Amino acid sequence: MLSAEGLPLSEYDRIARTLRTTVANSYAATECPFLSYSCQHGWLHVNADWVVVEPVDVNHRPTPPGQPSHTVLISNLANRIQPILRYDLGDSVLQRPDPCPCGNPLPALRVQGRAADLLTFPTAHGGTVAIAPLAFATTLEPIPGIDLYQIAQTTPTTLRVRLRPAADADPDQLWRTVHAAITRLLATHDLSHVSTERGGEPPQASPGGKYPTIIPLH
Repeated sequence: MLSAEGLPLSEYDRIARTLRTTVANSYAATECPFLSYSCQHGWLHVNADWVVVEPVDVNHRPTPPGQPSHTVLISNLANRIQPILRYDLGDSVLQRPDPCPCGNPLPALRVQGRAADLLTFPTAHGGTVAIAPLAFATTLEPIPGIDLYQIAQTTPTTLRVRLRPAADADPDQLWRTVHAAITRLLATHDLSHVSTERGGEPPQASPGGKYPTIIPLH
Protein backbone atom coordinates (compact mmCIF):
# COMPACT_ATOMS: atom_id res chain seq x y z
CA MET A 1 0.00 0.00 0.00
CA LEU A 2 1.33 3.41 -0.93
CA SER A 3 1.18 6.11 1.73
CA ALA A 4 1.90 9.74 0.79
CA GLU A 5 4.26 8.69 -2.00
CA GLY A 6 3.82 8.13 -5.72
CA LEU A 7 4.83 5.12 -7.79
CA PRO A 8 5.97 5.33 -11.45
CA LEU A 9 3.55 3.60 -13.82
CA SER A 10 6.22 1.15 -14.95
CA GLU A 11 6.65 -0.08 -11.38
CA TYR A 12 3.09 -1.43 -11.22
CA ASP A 13 3.87 -3.86 -14.05
CA ARG A 14 7.24 -4.81 -12.58
CA ILE A 15 5.75 -5.58 -9.15
CA ALA A 16 2.83 -7.46 -10.75
CA ARG A 17 5.22 -9.66 -12.77
CA THR A 18 7.49 -10.34 -9.81
CA LEU A 19 4.67 -11.25 -7.40
CA ARG A 20 2.41 -12.80 -10.07
CA THR A 21 -0.55 -10.71 -9.02
CA THR A 22 -2.55 -7.60 -9.90
CA VAL A 23 -1.34 -4.31 -8.45
CA ALA A 24 -3.91 -1.56 -7.93
CA ASN A 25 -3.78 1.93 -6.46
CA SER A 26 -6.05 4.53 -4.94
CA TYR A 27 -5.86 8.30 -4.52
CA ALA A 28 -7.24 9.43 -1.18
CA ALA A 29 -6.74 11.85 1.68
CA THR A 30 -7.53 12.07 5.36
CA GLU A 31 -10.31 14.49 4.43
CA CYS A 32 -11.77 11.98 1.93
CA PRO A 33 -10.47 8.40 2.26
CA PHE A 34 -12.79 6.98 -0.44
CA LEU A 35 -11.85 9.48 -3.16
CA SER A 36 -10.88 7.10 -5.99
CA TYR A 37 -9.64 3.68 -7.09
CA SER A 38 -7.62 2.51 -10.09
CA CYS A 39 -8.61 0.52 -13.15
CA GLN A 40 -6.61 -1.96 -15.23
CA HIS A 41 -5.49 0.86 -17.53
CA GLY A 42 -3.77 2.80 -14.74
CA TRP A 43 -6.34 5.58 -14.32
CA LEU A 44 -7.87 6.60 -11.00
CA HIS A 45 -11.67 6.78 -11.17
CA VAL A 46 -13.30 9.33 -8.87
CA ASN A 47 -16.22 8.18 -6.73
CA ALA A 48 -18.17 11.13 -8.12
CA ASP A 49 -21.40 10.29 -6.27
CA TRP A 50 -19.53 10.72 -2.96
CA VAL A 51 -17.00 13.47 -3.70
CA VAL A 52 -16.66 16.44 -6.07
CA VAL A 53 -13.13 16.81 -7.49
CA GLU A 54 -12.19 20.10 -9.18
CA PRO A 55 -8.81 20.43 -10.96
CA VAL A 56 -7.98 24.18 -10.89
CA ASP A 57 -5.20 26.64 -11.74
CA VAL A 58 -3.31 28.84 -9.26
CA ASN A 59 -6.30 31.21 -9.06
CA HIS A 60 -8.76 28.34 -8.46
CA ARG A 61 -10.20 28.58 -11.97
CA PRO A 62 -11.16 25.27 -13.66
CA THR A 63 -8.38 23.46 -15.51
CA PRO A 64 -9.59 21.83 -18.76
CA PRO A 65 -9.38 18.01 -19.00
CA GLY A 66 -6.12 16.93 -20.57
CA GLN A 67 -4.09 19.70 -18.89
CA PRO A 68 -2.20 19.34 -15.56
CA SER A 69 -3.81 21.39 -12.81
CA HIS A 70 -2.01 23.58 -10.29
CA THR A 71 -3.99 22.02 -7.45
CA VAL A 72 -7.24 20.18 -6.83
CA LEU A 73 -10.27 21.07 -4.69
CA ILE A 74 -12.42 18.39 -3.11
CA SER A 75 -15.89 18.50 -1.56
CA ASN A 76 -16.78 15.50 0.58
CA LEU A 77 -20.49 14.79 -0.01
CA ALA A 78 -20.69 11.92 2.49
CA ASN A 79 -19.30 13.59 5.61
CA ARG A 80 -22.31 15.25 7.23
CA ILE A 81 -20.64 15.68 10.63
CA GLN A 82 -17.75 17.88 9.43
CA PRO A 83 -18.53 19.41 6.01
CA ILE A 84 -15.42 19.72 3.83
CA LEU A 85 -16.16 21.96 0.86
CA ARG A 86 -13.65 22.87 -1.89
CA TYR A 87 -10.70 21.86 0.27
CA ASP A 88 -7.36 22.57 -1.41
CA LEU A 89 -5.33 19.34 -1.41
CA GLY A 90 -2.29 20.94 -3.08
CA ASP A 91 -1.87 18.15 -5.64
CA SER A 92 -1.42 18.55 -9.39
CA VAL A 93 -3.77 16.19 -11.25
CA LEU A 94 -4.55 15.42 -14.88
CA GLN A 95 -8.16 14.60 -15.78
CA ARG A 96 -8.63 12.28 -18.75
CA PRO A 97 -10.37 14.20 -21.59
CA ASP A 98 -11.93 11.12 -23.23
CA PRO A 99 -13.73 7.98 -21.99
CA CYS A 100 -11.48 5.47 -20.26
CA PRO A 101 -11.06 2.24 -22.27
CA CYS A 102 -11.94 0.21 -19.14
CA GLY A 103 -15.57 1.26 -19.65
CA ASN A 104 -15.98 2.98 -16.27
CA PRO A 105 -17.88 6.24 -16.94
CA LEU A 106 -16.67 7.96 -13.74
CA PRO A 107 -14.09 10.79 -14.12
CA ALA A 108 -10.55 9.44 -14.52
CA LEU A 109 -7.41 11.10 -13.09
CA ARG A 110 -3.68 10.70 -12.91
CA VAL A 111 -1.93 12.38 -9.99
CA GLN A 112 1.40 14.16 -10.19
CA GLY A 113 1.31 15.02 -6.49
CA ARG A 114 3.40 17.68 -4.77
CA ALA A 115 6.75 17.01 -6.40
CA ALA A 116 7.58 20.74 -6.50
CA ASP A 117 7.61 20.88 -2.69
CA LEU A 118 10.86 18.90 -2.43
CA LEU A 119 13.81 20.87 -1.10
CA THR A 120 17.04 19.99 -2.94
CA PHE A 121 20.46 20.81 -1.51
CA PRO A 122 24.01 20.42 -2.85
CA THR A 123 26.16 18.09 -0.77
CA ALA A 124 29.75 18.69 0.23
CA HIS A 125 30.79 15.94 -2.21
CA GLY A 126 29.22 17.40 -5.35
CA GLY A 127 25.91 15.52 -5.34
CA THR A 128 22.43 16.57 -4.28
CA VAL A 129 20.02 15.56 -1.52
CA ALA A 130 16.24 16.04 -1.69
CA ILE A 131 14.14 16.23 1.49
CA ALA A 132 10.36 15.83 1.39
CA PRO A 133 8.03 18.16 3.35
CA LEU A 134 6.93 15.24 5.54
CA ALA A 135 10.42 15.10 7.09
CA PHE A 136 10.11 18.69 8.27
CA ALA A 137 6.51 18.16 9.42
CA THR A 138 7.40 15.20 11.63
CA THR A 139 10.30 17.23 13.05
CA LEU A 140 8.42 20.45 13.88
CA GLU A 141 4.81 19.47 14.54
CA PRO A 142 5.54 17.75 17.89
CA ILE A 143 7.13 20.98 19.20
CA PRO A 144 4.65 22.78 21.50
CA GLY A 145 4.01 26.48 20.96
CA ILE A 146 3.94 26.55 17.13
CA ASP A 147 0.71 28.01 15.79
CA LEU A 148 1.90 28.06 12.16
CA TYR A 149 5.26 27.57 10.46
CA GLN A 150 6.69 27.99 6.99
CA ILE A 151 10.11 27.00 5.63
CA ALA A 152 11.39 28.83 2.54
CA GLN A 153 14.58 27.87 0.70
CA THR A 154 16.14 31.24 -0.13
CA THR A 155 19.47 29.97 -1.53
CA PRO A 156 20.74 26.46 -2.36
CA THR A 157 22.18 26.23 1.17
CA THR A 158 19.92 28.54 3.20
CA LEU A 159 16.54 27.98 4.83
CA ARG A 160 14.42 30.76 6.26
CA VAL A 161 11.94 29.70 8.93
CA ARG A 162 8.84 31.85 9.49
CA LEU A 163 7.02 31.15 12.74
CA ARG A 164 3.72 32.25 14.23
CA PRO A 165 4.02 31.33 17.91
CA ALA A 166 1.00 30.36 19.98
CA ALA A 167 -0.31 33.04 22.33
CA ASP A 168 1.38 31.52 25.40
CA ALA A 169 4.72 30.70 23.75
CA ASP A 170 8.04 32.49 24.23
CA PRO A 171 9.08 33.42 20.65
CA ASP A 172 12.83 33.37 21.36
CA GLN A 173 12.78 30.04 23.16
CA LEU A 174 10.54 28.58 20.46
CA TRP A 175 12.97 29.69 17.75
CA ARG A 176 15.91 28.10 19.56
CA THR A 177 14.02 24.80 19.83
CA VAL A 178 12.97 24.89 16.16
CA HIS A 179 16.47 25.82 15.00
CA ALA A 180 18.01 22.93 16.94
CA ALA A 181 15.45 20.46 15.55
CA ILE A 182 16.04 21.48 11.91
CA THR A 183 19.82 21.44 12.43
CA ARG A 184 19.60 17.84 13.65
CA LEU A 185 17.42 16.87 10.68
CA LEU A 186 19.87 18.39 8.18
CA ALA A 187 22.81 16.69 9.90
CA THR A 188 21.21 13.25 9.39
CA HIS A 189 21.31 13.97 5.62
CA ASP A 190 24.96 15.11 5.73
CA LEU A 191 23.84 18.73 5.23
CA SER A 192 25.52 20.42 8.18
CA HIS A 193 26.69 23.16 5.81
CA VAL A 194 23.08 24.27 5.21
CA SER A 195 22.20 27.25 7.41
CA THR A 196 18.83 28.03 9.00
CA GLU A 197 17.86 31.64 9.63
CA ARG A 198 14.99 33.18 11.51
CA GLY A 199 12.49 34.98 9.29
CA GLY A 200 11.26 38.34 10.46
CA GLU A 201 7.98 38.07 8.60
CA PRO A 202 5.10 35.74 9.56
CA PRO A 203 4.03 32.80 7.37
CA GLN A 204 2.60 34.05 4.09
CA ALA A 205 -0.34 32.72 2.08
CA SER A 206 -0.09 31.92 -1.63
CA PRO A 207 -2.33 33.75 -4.16
CA GLY A 208 -4.91 30.98 -3.76
CA GLY A 209 -5.14 31.59 -0.01
CA LYS A 210 -3.33 28.39 1.05
CA TYR A 211 -0.44 28.47 3.51
CA PRO A 212 2.25 26.23 1.98
CA THR A 213 4.47 24.64 4.62
CA ILE A 214 7.45 24.36 2.27
CA ILE A 215 8.50 26.94 -0.32
CA PRO A 216 11.22 25.49 -2.61
CA LEU A 217 13.87 27.51 -4.41
CA HIS A 218 12.84 28.26 -8.02
